[in-house]
Amino acid sequence: MEKEEEEQFYCVGCDKMVPSKQAYDLFRTGFFRVVYPLGCCVECNGKQPNSAQQDITLAI
Repeated sequence: MEKEEEEQFYCVGCDKMVPSKQAYDLFRTGFFRVVYPLGCCVECNGKQPNSAQQDITLAI
């Protein structure tokens, strides 16, 4: 039997690939017909940014 590949997205909060089931906010970006899912996982939702992340601005 084939193993079904689980969809993942890149969490901008924890800088990890996370299963889509754990997404809190999810949006898609595209470049040359390739879809890059980005978002924020449930665990990172509501966390305060650490000092290294305070100077980072995410523009959509």
